[in-house]
Amino acid sequence: MPEMVLATSDDLVARLAHEGDPVRAVVELVWNAIDAEGTQIFVSLERSATDAIAAVRVVDNGHGVAAEEVEHTFGRIGNSWKKAAQRSKNNKRQLHGKLGEGRLRAFALGSHVVWESCAANTAGVVQLVTISGDRKDRHRVRWDVAPAPGDESGTTVTVFNEQQRSLGALENDVATTTLRSHFAPVLLNEQDLVIKYEGDALEPQKEILRDTPIPVEFSDGSATHHCQVRIIEWRSGKHRALYFGPDEHRFVYEEPGSDVEAQFPYSAYITWEGLTSEHLEVIGLGDMAGSPVSDLWKAARQAIREHFNTRRRERRREQVDQWKSTGVYPYKGTPKTEPERIERVVFDVVSGTLVPHISKRKDNARLTLALLRDALRHDPDKLTTIIHELVALKPEDRDALTGLLSETTMSAIIRSANLVTNRHKFLAGLEHLLFDPQDSSEVGERDHLHKILERELWIFGEGYHLMSSERGLTELVRTHLRLEGLPVRGVEPVRRWSGKTGRVDLHLATRYREHDRVRHLVVELKAPDVMIRRGELDQVEDYANTVLANPAFATEKAEWDFVLVGTDLHELVENRLKPGDMGCFLDPEQKPGRPKVRAYVRRWRDLIDENNRRLEFVTKALEHDPSISEGFDHVKREYADLLPSSFAQDGDANAG
Repeated sequence: MPEMVLATSDDLVARLAHEGDPVRAVVELVWNAIDAEGTQIFVSLERSATDAIAAVRVVDNGHGVAAEEVEHTFGRIGNSWKKAAQRSKNNKRQLHGKLGEGRLRAFALGSHVVWESCAANTAGVVQLVTISGDRKDRHRVRWDVAPAPGDESGTTVTVFNEQQRSLGALENDVATTTLRSHFAPVLLNEQDLVIKYEGDALEPQKEILRDTPIPVEFSDGSATHHCQVRIIEWRSGKHRALYFGPDEHRFVYEEPGSDVEAQFPYSAYITWEGLTSEHLEVIGLGDMAGSPVSDLWKAARQAIREHFNTRRRERRREQVDQWKSTGVYPYKGTPKTEPERIERVVFDVVSGTLVPHISKRKDNARLTLALLRDALRHDPDKLTTIIHELVALKPEDRDALTGLLSETTMSAIIRSANLVTNRHKFLAGLEHLLFDPQDSSEVGERDHLHKILERELWIFGEGYHLMSSERGLTELVRTHLRLEGLPVRGVEPVRRWSGKTGRVDLHLATRYREHDRVRHLVVELKAPDVMIRRGELDQVEDYANTVLANPAFATEKAEWDFVLVGTDLHELVENRLKPGDMGCFLDPEQKPGRPKVRAYVRRWRDLIDENNRRLEFVTKALEHDPSISEGFDHVKREYADLLPSSFAQDGDANAG
């Protein structure tokens, strides 16, 4: 059986990060089948005697891979033949894939992959081409050719889960929902295409509640562009995602959509014919991607928000209409006077906003709405009593509610309050992890503290939108160049001032548009039992000197703050701090053509106290002051997978 070693390109390493996402791997295998012009695509899960997923199989009736195409198709990772092509082999479809590494995603499903493809060779003879690869040596594949069992073309991809990886994500409803929404555009546009997952056809048309196309205009400062935002609202589920592509068939980039709209389940498909492969590579930077990509990104999100604001108003009207049709609505007939009309308008707004808190039972709903009407009619300044019963508001807080609900939603109010209280709990829990005499000794720097803080970056400041975690100095250069709008290909490896390589813990960055400046924050974390001494200080100073000296960082528009964070400082370290300058120990005068660089050392105690002071006003208003034990319980619940196992055991014991 011949062997072939695959050549790699620059984009491989970043793309391989998706190996931890089995659902995404299935998506890529199905797209490969669609690009192969398959019209019948079946995904099945093969199970072991213990009912675990032993293999994942994807079968299609596409044109297959002929023997003479193996090296061209499988011989390179990245920059595949699809990158130069616009349409599939027989010109039947627009191509989705262009990077050529989709087959590597299969390793998220198992350790061994076999492709069995029936295809006609140049002489018109159908042959069976078998290609196999293994996770232990992804760059090497083996392939063989044999007579085909019949005249039909097609490909079967089987991924064997020999190492018994957890593939539970493929078994829940979320997988089906994700696949259905991802392939909705192509399934809706091609009536002859059938995709089945575990025997059930993905039929998005049956799950569509609303399908709304919205033309959107956006400007990049020099020209006006037009794109299309297609919003599909789903009848059920929690899927919320945005998809970007150059046409209505191909949506190459996907990102979560919960931060744009958190209530309605939906998929938004953003189409702009001006989207190039270079644009798609940077669209993940969002509003820092540079024009015209950032302008498209912002315009699409704004259109989605406006759509769902309108939908919320429609939903309130629909609920009022339903109450009227079922006899629950407390008013009869049409209003006879202007005051009566105004009363009903106010009632509809308030009751529509409180829908989640009103019973679905007809009798209970009728009573609640009648009480609300009476409160509004007889004591409008205290609207009050019924709302108090519904959401347990205090008298002094109720007067502001009606005005507030006209500007936002009840769910938004609850989310904001929950955000503040959870942050306060987190600070209390972090204090326990760092200073508790018994537990702090078990908290590791990279294994625990680092991973937890990746999810709580607000503790270092609200203004940072781009985060790199435990990256090398070379990756810092790439992030810096992206923010400057400069190309990142061909970046030379960067070494520390001492000549050694280095990895920083957390790198956060943002661009301030009003001054066209880029600000970086590099945080070096130390575990609770580590006192910061001269060695730790020298390491951070080494990083700072590298940024000052390396030409790759040379610009006057960048600011770099390096912060070393630990529990306590050695006396020699304290002696190096500048008096009254928040722990600064390095602040050289900025030179022409070079960035501004500062280095600080901070105690965890000071960092926690500063954040508590920022939250103090709101938390007092919320009357929320969690104890250390409450905060620790919160951290154990939220980060059970990141903490030492003994913490989880303690929590279980306490729960019992």
